[in-house]
Amino acid sequence: MSSERLVVLKFGGSVLLDEARMRVAVHEIYRFRRDGLRVVAVVSALAGRTDQLLAQAATLGVRPSDHTPASILATGEFESARLLGMQLERAGVPGRVLMPQETRLIAAGDALDAVPTSLDAGAVQSCLACEGVVVIPGYVAIDRTGRSVVLGRGGSDLTAIFFAQRLSAQRCRLIKDVDGLYDRDPASSAAVRRYSYATYEDALSTDGTIVQRKAVCFARDHRIEFELGRFNSNAPTVIGRGPTRYDAATRDTPPVRIGLLGFGVVGGGVYRLLRTLTNRFRVTGVVTRGSKHGKATGARAPLFARDVEELLARGVDIVVEAIGGTAAARTAIQAALRSGASVVTSNKAVLAEHGRRLREIARGAGVGLIGGASVGGSAPVLERLAAKPRGSVRSIRAILNGTANFVLSRCAAGIGFDDAVVEAQRRGLTEADPARDLTGVDAADKLRVIADYLGLERVAARQVARDELTEASVRRALCQEGRPRHVAYLATNKPPGVRLLNLSENDPLATIEHEENAAMIESIDGSVEMVRGKGAGRWPTAEAVVADLLQIERERNAAVRESGLQDAG
Repeated sequence: MSSERLVVLKFGGSVLLDEARMRVAVHEIYRFRRDGLRVVAVVSALAGRTDQLLAQAATLGVRPSDHTPASILATGEFESARLLGMQLERAGVPGRVLMPQETRLIAAGDALDAVPTSLDAGAVQSCLACEGVVVIPGYVAIDRTGRSVVLGRGGSDLTAIFFAQRLSAQRCRLIKDVDGLYDRDPASSAAVRRYSYATYEDALSTDGTIVQRKAVCFARDHRIEFELGRFNSNAPTVIGRGPTRYDAATRDTPPVRIGLLGFGVVGGGVYRLLRTLTNRFRVTGVVTRGSKHGKATGARAPLFARDVEELLARGVDIVVEAIGGTAAARTAIQAALRSGASVVTSNKAVLAEHGRRLREIARGAGVGLIGGASVGGSAPVLERLAAKPRGSVRSIRAILNGTANFVLSRCAAGIGFDDAVVEAQRRGLTEADPARDLTGVDAADKLRVIADYLGLERVAARQVARDELTEASVRRALCQEGRPRHVAYLATNKPPGVRLLNLSENDPLATIEHEENAAMIESIDGSVEMVRGKGAGRWPTAEAVVADLLQIERERNAAVRESGLQDAG
């Protein structure tokens, strides 16, 4: 297996304003997973929660040296870690929450201002190897007797940098509500300067409200370089040994205007996620076949447009296509691209049949066509393929349909085939007619999209051999040795297919359960990369769509920033 790089991300209370906006942390974690990094996510308590707990501790009348206040304060970070774990689960991003007792994060000194001294790095690395994401409550540790201690105000910064040092992370980023570090409070003077690179001494010269001084001292003493910036930033301040460099402050840009085509399972999910990102995205219109979805999401009548033409006339930067099918979707995507709007789609059928022509139209119009959500749901299959050098992939073997995998998992647990299909429908994992999932057509379309991404000769639908899942075929498979899985495969030296296979217990794909998707990407050098994530349901697909939107926003902001730097030069 190929080793993955590691990034430590710290989310402060200024970012985790409440439970709903904790989804920002999910977006950021998924962003780095798409880039092929393993992630340690360190979380602070929700905004204001520590002050509430301090007030509660003060009413107890215990001595400050006692561990009781520390144990009370720790509950804020424990709550955040567990909430983020649940949010990751809903989004279909594999992850594990680890408490200080599990990581053996030991700290010494004052119970309310302790200093971390040791960590069971092996336990953390083991979970990262399995899940890809580990969530850690910041600020909190245990002493050598197992009692809770905390690392001082702002101690989550220290937690993140300590983990980065002990795990030899390639990157450590503190995600705040500011775009970087300034030489003084930006609100206090017009003559402030933003650091593009700050020394440890520069960081220590600030008032300590942006980054904990104790954390900076630890980073300095251990020569740990770390970053500080906003969510979805591509230009954080880097803090290290130097030399000091300044640049222009990042300019706030108007929210990206989004038009939604389709307001069902996926479109409605995207709309709900965008409502927590109103400073970045503004939905200007929605085209839907009925009004019931609007009522469920809280969308108001003026938001709805009659058709694509009315939607585009309102002014959009990006159209999210979530209507499904091929004919109407192709027409709508073409209209959007030719109007100068980029398009994000989760529609694997339209990309499989018309993707190459649509990309030609996009290039001609100078806009983008992104379909990361079309394959794998929250398993970033296309993103990892796109990151590899042209011609470097030998084969891909994958579970690409979450519905089919769910049905097989439930049948293996003793549930009847028809009942398993009904359960998948009830959970929102498939359409009313599950034929595309069970016949392998959906997975075959995804293979065809993958072939396009790899630059292979176009694969026609008839070229993909398919095994259908039926009550009889599944029953036969369950009577054989191994675990039955609907496996899609594509290689440079054999025809593609979607086959019902019985896999050995030690095959990584045999461990993929329920609606999860996974892909084993083998390169010509023999290395294999595995990506995982839920492949069916509203939230995994919506998460992948929003990830595409955030990618476009980063690219847009990078262009604006580059233009500003050139003007300043």
